Parts: sequence; C-alpha cells; structure tokens
Amino acid sequence: MMLRVSRLVLPLQAEKGGATRFFGSKSAGKSAWQLEQAPFSHVIIYNQSRHAAGSVLADLRQVWGTQMTITQVVEKGVQGLPGVDDVITIQPGKWGDMAHFETRLSVKTAQSTGLRRAIEKNQTVFMPGWSAFAESAETAESVDKLGLVWPGTAPQASRQLEKIGFKRICEQIGAPTPAFKVLSEEDQGIDLEDARQRKAFVDQVVQDVLAMKTSTPGLIKSIHGGGGRGTAHVLDPSSADSIEEAIDKVLGEMKRSDGIYFEERVNMSGSGDFFQLELEVDGSKVAHGGRFVWFNSALQKVIEVGLSDEGVAAFMPKELYEQARSWSSQIAQKAGNNTRATMEALVYKDADGTVHLDFIECNRRPQVENEALGFLEQDSSGNRRVTFAELVMRAAGYPAPALVPSGLGVALHARWLHGNPNQDGQISYQPGVVMGMDGPEYSFVVSELMAKGEISFTSDPQLGKAVLVAQDWSEMCDRACRYFETRGPIVQGSSSTYAASMAALFGSEAFRLQQVPSNQTFVKVEIPDSPGVSVSDVLRQQVAKVMVHGYRPAEGVSPDLYPTESQFDQVTQLREQLADERPRRTAFTNFVDGVSSYSQYMDDLQDTLENQGGGMVTVAPRDTRQQAGDSESAAITDISRQNVDVYGERAGFVGYEIGGAQYQAALIRGFDPSVVLRLGLPFSMPGFSLQRSQYVNGLTELSPVVRQPLFESTVALVQDQYQTNEVPWFPYNFHAGNFFDPETGHSPQDITTAEMLDSGIRPMPTWVTSPHFSLTELSQWTARQIDLFGELRQVRIKNPGQGRSWTAENIWKEVDTILSVFRDRGLPLPITYIHNHDFDGRGGHEAQALLKLAQSNGYSFLVVDTAYRKSGTHNDNTVVADALVLTSEQREALLAYNHYQQAIEKMTLRFDSTDSQMTPWNSDWAGGTEGSDLRIAKEFGLAPSQINQAKDLASEVFPLERAVTPFSEYKLRLGIAIMTNTSINPKTPEAVRDYIQQGGTLQVGGDVLVGLSRWETLVKKPPVVDQLLENHRDDLAEALKKNATLISELPSGYTHAQRFNELGFQEKGREFNRRSQKGEDLTSLLLAPELLHRRPMSHPAGMAFSIWHQGQSKEIIFDGFGTASNGDITLSFQHQGVQEVVQTPDPNAQVQAMDVQGLVKADPNNTFHFPAPTPGELKIYHVAIGDRLEEGDKLCTIEQMKMEIVLRVPEKWHGLQVKSLSCKARDEHTQGDMLVEQDLILEVEAPLLD
Repeated sequence: MMLRVSRLVLPLQAEKGGATRFFGSKSAGKSAWQLEQAPFSHVIIYNQSRHAAGSVLADLRQVWGTQMTITQVVEKGVQGLPGVDDVITIQPGKWGDMAHFETRLSVKTAQSTGLRRAIEKNQTVFMPGWSAFAESAETAESVDKLGLVWPGTAPQASRQLEKIGFKRICEQIGAPTPAFKVLSEEDQGIDLEDARQRKAFVDQVVQDVLAMKTSTPGLIKSIHGGGGRGTAHVLDPSSADSIEEAIDKVLGEMKRSDGIYFEERVNMSGSGDFFQLELEVDGSKVAHGGRFVWFNSALQKVIEVGLSDEGVAAFMPKELYEQARSWSSQIAQKAGNNTRATMEALVYKDADGTVHLDFIECNRRPQVENEALGFLEQDSSGNRRVTFAELVMRAAGYPAPALVPSGLGVALHARWLHGNPNQDGQISYQPGVVMGMDGPEYSFVVSELMAKGEISFTSDPQLGKAVLVAQDWSEMCDRACRYFETRGPIVQGSSSTYAASMAALFGSEAFRLQQVPSNQTFVKVEIPDSPGVSVSDVLRQQVAKVMVHGYRPAEGVSPDLYPTESQFDQVTQLREQLADERPRRTAFTNFVDGVSSYSQYMDDLQDTLENQGGGMVTVAPRDTRQQAGDSESAAITDISRQNVDVYGERAGFVGYEIGGAQYQAALIRGFDPSVVLRLGLPFSMPGFSLQRSQYVNGLTELSPVVRQPLFESTVALVQDQYQTNEVPWFPYNFHAGNFFDPETGHSPQDITTAEMLDSGIRPMPTWVTSPHFSLTELSQWTARQIDLFGELRQVRIKNPGQGRSWTAENIWKEVDTILSVFRDRGLPLPITYIHNHDFDGRGGHEAQALLKLAQSNGYSFLVVDTAYRKSGTHNDNTVVADALVLTSEQREALLAYNHYQQAIEKMTLRFDSTDSQMTPWNSDWAGGTEGSDLRIAKEFGLAPSQINQAKDLASEVFPLERAVTPFSEYKLRLGIAIMTNTSINPKTPEAVRDYIQQGGTLQVGGDVLVGLSRWETLVKKPPVVDQLLENHRDDLAEALKKNATLISELPSGYTHAQRFNELGFQEKGREFNRRSQKGEDLTSLLLAPELLHRRPMSHPAGMAFSIWHQGQSKEIIFDGFGTASNGDITLSFQHQGVQEVVQTPDPNAQVQAMDVQGLVKADPNNTFHFPAPTPGELKIYHVAIGDRLEEGDKLCTIEQMKMEIVLRVPEKWHGLQVKSLSCKARDEHTQGDMLVEQDLILEVEAPLLD
C-alpha cells in the first residue's frame, strides 16, 4: 500500500505548477475530486509558531502549489518563512489583538492591490493553524467583519463546545465527565490589573472550591488554554493555599479571568493513572481509529499514537470504545459542529479493575497530531487527508469526504522538542538555532517537518514533527527507536537529551507492553545523564582539538615526520575511485543474506580454493600496523576494508584480519572498539578477528559469566552490521600455551570455543605452533576440536613470530598431522589457514613453497596470511600468489590492492617502525609488537636493543610458550622488570635466578603473577617460578581476589556496543563508555585518517572529510582557519549547507611552567619525595595524608597499557607519615593523572612527637 509522503524541512521552496488530488465532492457519489483550481486566491497565515505556520504552508503548497498567494503574519523584525509570498507585520506582544491586526491589514491592503481585491471578492482565507485562535468564537466573528473567510468551527458551535459548555452537553446526553465546578463564566471576567478585583476574585475561587468539600485532587482550568497552558494542579482541594497557588498560575498564564472551572482528577480511588484517548469528528461523523496521547508533567503533549479500531482494544474494552464513539457523535451533533474537532477522554481502571472512560474537553480546531489518525484513513482512490487544505475546501462549501481505513495499524505522531526531560516528566528546554534535519531518511516516516530558525519558548517550544507508520505496536516501537537514535534536528548553540530519552521510552519494556500511562510518560524510562553529542559538539570537542593540537602529539617513532600532501592526495584519489565501485556478490555474501547455508558457503569456498590451488588472507592493516606501526590501524580500518572489498576480492583474497590488539589499542587511544569492529566487517569476505581464549580482546581474564553475554553482544553487533539472522563471524580462537590437562580435561581454549558455539558463533580453532609442542599433542588437540564442533570446516595454525623452525617442510608436517585426524575419522578435509610474521624476507617464499608442497600432496585447501608487497612485516602476497592459479585480472587487481593499501598505511608514517633494527631475523617472538616495544623502551629509558635482551632473559628464566598474547606481555613485563632492577647484575639468566632464590621480587603487575601461578602451557614449569610467586605471596593473593570481582552487571538500557566495550575491556571499557556519552572520545574521526594524521594546523581549506556520528557517516567540509579578535584560532566547517564556526585558544600563545598536565617533578635530592618509577595512570592511592607508614605496605597502584604495578613503602620510609598526595587518582567518572617518570606522587615527613 502506497501513501503519499510529506517530508518537508522548512524553509521550503514552493512547488511549481499543478493541482493534486484532494478529498471532497460537490455532488453525491463522488468520494474524490480532481480540483484543477484552488478555491481561494489568497490565504493569510496567522500563527506565532514557526512550526504551525510552516505546517499550514506545507499543506497548501503540497495540494495547490503556487496557485494561492500566501501571506504570513509575523512580529516586527521577524522574517517570514521562505515559500510565503508576503508578510504582514504586527507589533511584538499583539498576537490575538484583532483591532491591531485590522490596522496592520489595512496598511497592507493599501500597499497590495491584489490582496485588497481578493478580500473584496471574498477570496481570502484567514488561517490560524493550530492556535487557540482557531477555536475562538470572538476571533471568528472579528475575521468575518474584516471580510475574510473563516475556515474553522462556526462561532455558535464553538461556544457550545468550549470546555465548560462541552461538560454541560456531556451531562445532558449522559456521557461521563469528571465532577466540575464553574468558577467564572465565559466573557464574565474582571480587570486583573486592579489588585483589589484580582484579590477578591481569587478569594472567591478559593471559597467556591472549598465549598465543594472534596478531598479528590483536581485541576483548575481555563477554557482559553491549551498545550498545558491555563491548567494547574490542585493536589489538596481542601487547602486554601493549594487552591490559591493554582488559580494564580492560571491567571498568570492566561491574563484573563473568564471561563475558569475546577475539575476533579479521575481514578483517584485507583492508581491515579490513565490513558488519554482522542476521537476525531468531522461534523458529527466519527473518524476511524482512536488516538492515544502521552504528555509531560506540565501536561504538554509529547507523543500521540493513532491506532486502528482493532488496535484500540489493547487499551480498553471494545464495547466501551464503541460507546465512546457514539457519545462523541452525539456531542458534536448537539453542539452543531460543522467541521473537524477532537473529543478528549480519559480511560482508567478503578480499584476493582473495572475500566472507565470520562470525557474532559473538545478541541474545536485541527490538532497538531491530526496525522496520527489521518494516515489511518483514505478515500476510495487511496488519497489521504491534508488537514489545512481540507479546511480551505470546507470553507468553500465542499462536504466532508467519504473515508475508509487505509490498512495501516499504527501511526505515530512524535513532536520534536529541544530539551532535557527528567524522571518527573519536566522538560528543561534549551536555546539554540535550528538549521535543518540530519540523519538517514526512512520510508516508514511518511511525514516530517522541521522549522528552521531560532527556538522560541514564548510562542511554541515545538520545533517540528514526524509521523511514523507501522502495522502493529511492536513494529512502531522498533521504528521509533531507530528513528530517534539516528535522526534529529541540527541545532546550533546547545545539545539535548530529548532524542535519546524518546528512544529510551520506545525501547523500554513497559512501553512496549503498553503499560506506560499517559501521565507517567518518563517515570519508568532511563533518562540519559547528559545531552547526546551533536555534530556541532563533535566539531568543537574532537575535530577542532585534533586539527589544532594534533593526534597523539609528540608520540611515535618519528614524532615530527608527517605524511606529505601528495601522499594524502593518493588516498583522496582512492576514495574517489572507491565511490564509483561496488563490492561484488560472493559466496560469502550469499551466506550472509541467507541465500545459501554455512555448509554451502564452505563448499563454494573449497571449490574456489581447489581451482586456485589455495588462497590468501590479507592481514593489512590490523597486523601490519601492529608490528610496524604501534597498532595505529583503527582510523584506517574503514578505507582499508573498502579497498579489500573491491580490489582485494577481485585479487582472490578470501579473508580480512581484524580485531585483537587493534580493539585494545583503539580503546586506549579514544576510539570505540565496537565501532572499529563494525567498520572492519567486509561485504565480500569474512572479517577474521583474534580472540585470545579466556582473555578475548583485552588482557583481563574474563570468567564465563562475563564472556557469555559478551559473545551475545558481539553476535548482535555483527548481525546488525550485516542486517542478517546468520552469524557471519569466524574469530580465531587461540590459547598461547595450547594448554590441556589430561587428568581433569581442562582446556581454556576448548571452554571458550564451546561458549562461542552456544552463542551462534563459529570460531576458527587455532593451534599455536612451537618446536616445544609435539605433533602428538597437535593430533590430540585436533581430535578435541572435531568433537566440539561436530562439523569442523576450518582450522588455523598460528606462528606468532617466525624463527628458525618456520620452514615449508616443518609447517607441512603440522598441516598433515591435522589432516590425518580428519582422514582417520572419515571426515571431509578442512580448510587450513596459516599465520606467521616475516622478519627476514623469506616468509613469503616459505609460504609459496608450502602451497606447492600441499598441492603436490593433493591438498588445495590451504590459505596463507599475507600483506602487500614490501610491507616489511608479513608474507609478500605477490610472492605467495606465484604458487596460485590466478587470472590476469586477479593479478592486476592484486597490484592495485597493494598500491592502495601501501598508500593508506603511509598516513601512519609517524608511528612506522619498518626500518627498525629491533627484531632479529630469527626471532620467534610475537610479531606485531615492534612499534609498541619501541615506545615502551622510550618510556622506561631503555635502548631498543635492551628490549630484545629483556625478552631473551625472560624467555630463558620463565619459558612460557608461546610468545603470544598474553604470554608475550607476561614475558616482556618480566624482562623489563629485570632490566630496570638495579639489584640484578649482571643481566644474565643465572643472576636472575640467584636474585629470586634469595627472596628478590620483580616489579610486575598482578595479572603477570596470576598467569605464572596457573602456568597454562604444555611446557614444564621450572622451580624459579614457584619461588618468585612465594616472594610475591601477598601480591598474588590480592591479584587473585581482584580477578574474582569482574564487571558483569550492566545497566538495562545499555546498547550492545556499550555491553561489548564494558564486558570485554572491564574498567577501561566502563570509563570509555562514560567519556563517549559526553563526546570526550575520538570515535567520530575513525572515518577521517586524512584529518587525524596531518600535521597540526596544516589542513587545507576546502578539505572534505567524513565523521562517524550516531552510527552514520556525516560529510563535512573544512572552510579554513582564521583568527578571532581575542587571538583565538577559528575553524569554519560546513555540514549539509550549514556553516559552523569553532573557536579555540591558540596553543602557541600559552606558556606552561609545568609539564603537560601541570604535574610537579620530584626533587632527586629530596629523600622525602616519591617519584613515579614508571609511566602509567595513577589508579589508586592506598594511603591518606597523615598515615603512618610501614615497610612493604602499599602506597599506590599505577596502571599501564597492559598491567598494574603496586608501589610499596621502601625500608627507608618505615615509621614516617604521609605529608601530601601530589596527583589525582582515578575515580568513578574520570581517569587518574597520566604519569611519566619522576613525576612526584607523594611526599612524606617525620611524624610529630606523640
């Protein structure tokens, strides 16, 4: 079913030409009539609200284009909406003053012959829109006297249906209405400027309400009010003070005292809650469906939901609903209603559970929310109502159209406000200027309007509206969540939690179950603590900061070596090329879309490998940048994924490596790991992510109670990215030691594999190869994997480094061992993936030889990890490809892929360590650590060569296998602790063992001690390990205790992305989630490496870039730098044609006496100063000022990238007391001070004499 879409953002341009089909018929039997000519030549829009005026303009232009001359009434100094033909100006504060309007109209008609003649010919309609003027009998009569056409309710019917008259009609026909008391009749007011008259009136109101002798709370209302104005709660009608407070509020808002009454609140014997129902009548004919309303504590409507007749049954019995429709018709008929009006009633359950309905009032004008019912009806030709055009037709004498249900079940009218709701339903409105709408357009949004310009709180805080349609309530909630999470107004000047609050409302269980009463809208909703981060916030807080100060300033292997403009130009050209290319459908795509099964996908993939003689996976940039770029791959993941999706797929790649340390490094540097995950998922092939067994992605060991929901959140992220019910996610699951206890059957890898399988994930079991692990153990491992999976189609062999043993012959022995287990069981052979690093240039040649060796043995299902030519880190894919049967087109695509990927990675030039001499050619250490190793060496004051010495020492003394996460981190930290320990000399394995045997300790984190205590590796544990653990007995006990207190309970309103971050990365993830909600992260720049990696202040004017915002890519243009009058730097941007200027202090004009954070340095000659011995974040002080110290007690804990270090009281300070704490430790909301060596942590002094 097609519905006409009306999605307009004002200011709008008038449509040219023609008429459109519109409801109405001058003769019986016609349900729709093609109106060739507008029935009037002129319309005057009289409404203070830009939103309301814009709605009138939009409706009339939609139906009649430019046939009508439309004039808007505006206050002096206010511009009319683009799209109107003329304006009539009135003085500020003169809205509703028809005498003043008459004067201004006469001035305009003296200037405009066309308007004067149109009035003389009775061809000018006065259109008040949604305002209270539209139901004012006095306004209608004044309009008639001016010779203008009134399109609303006739004056007599309007008087009959005003609030007091409405309740009296209800009494006459027997329709239920709350008990009420008239306090002043219409047109019988007093002079409120006269203090004595006002006081006498207030006193009389108090006495009249007290005379009712009721204890039921109620409301004092004005018949002239609306939208929450002119209504005040009386919580205690037996209290004179409570009554006086309410009447003062009403008088203050309305500025008039006539037409005021008291009305008891409904359902006070029950919960006090209710649902507000609205039924529309046209004349006396009741429209199809009912509309339910939810509002804030000020009784201002927030959302309205139109439901089909069948849908209303969820809120009230069918019989009561039909009776309400009958009463509505009778009320309209009794009053002589001649046009569209809305009957409002409250539906509630009493203490006994009986459902009741009470009518409360009638709106004699079009409601803002009319489309929430309008889209549920259509004429016989499928046309929907267009409200204000319909009123013009009615004013021209056309009768109400014959309408039938449209077939839709739900139509949601949502109001756009700009403010921060709280749990009580109060909305703190925020100032600003509306520039337009931002976010994706959805087909289910059938009508949308946003009025540009400054937000006005005096006329109407509503900025605009959106109408969403759905077939049922559940679908409506889903669509509303999606809409409010991804689309909203562009507002300059402030942010708002309104959209996030609305998404939370529609996503809440209570609302989905239709259990949120109209008067409890926000009570059960988790309101965001802070406003959502707008595009303006991103430009100010993230983009401008990086452009002026730089990304990771003064960091990197070559901190001052930035890419050239020509290098950036290459990436720009690639983007332009990729914009014209689309990834091709593949066997993987068919699996993702549900066209084929997983088994069929595996069969198709094996067919491809059979034809090629094997295959390749690309590990760039995840692993290439980890080894030789300080893990700076996050911000180039998106464009690299596009490159592999187009050119990599054409070259024959069958996988793309992501994850692992990429996520961890991204988190620490301010990027959202869940977004990095999503941006790395290709269309044409699987994204293979590293999972470190029980450690998953971070380095905190996770328990099953944490891992299981983490895996579930990961599944949800992947499925959402691919929009599929499948789980196209094959993470490499490995354990550094391949540990298996034959006595207990315990295997960390097997446990996590089973957990992932239970979550729907198909992990790729990975054997970590080492000369110390036997082929027998490999065979047993393979058998266990087959038993776990049932259908095992893919396995992997991982060499974390290279080493002397990495030869084609040795690798084939391991591959053949795996295959033998499959053959022995009569199973189809799996695909085997091979991973290694290349430290001497022969890695690619060994991989080529391996492929040829496998082919000669009749096995073509071998896939080798590779990188682009001359990456300096991994197997050269052009060398490996020489063993494959590729077409000329594939080989050309391979060269293109390599050229582009190399250009992409050159943007991370500052962090590049490709030419480092650190890693020996024969190292079997985990590749991928060179960049971080160089940084660590610098932090600890070690020469690069000493890092290798540290690794060798640790590997000899603590022979954990293999040197891959987390074992590589354990050994590196142990090695650094050895190298920086002045008590160990010389730096030899023997000296280290002697030191430990004599009770010596090493400054390592608790995670390292826990890892050593478990010794989960197939290599036998030496005695020195147990001795070290004995020396650290207390530290180990504390670390084990800490590991038992993991974050597992999360707020119910968390997204899957927030769950992924906090469960996977624990405290760091929690801290990131808090920071990102305030816009204090860098996630938005994941799509803009050209901006991120440029030299500060070198960005050219006219540079286009994209930011990641609310799950979408937003296009931004940088217009250039400037200088403000106070010397600050200005940066000008454009987003969707809206200019945004950001101002920030000039960093070159600031003089800093201390270091970057203002931390004081310890005096090396002051023995009472305690300096930071190592870089890191100050996590916690374990002492307070005044504490008496004892040797060995804990002073503080410092957290580094991959460990915690506990600093203890030295012997020389035994008996002293703490004088001062110089730094800020981490708290619940902010990270602690980031220390560098020699920063002063605390100061001690001699204790005072007792």
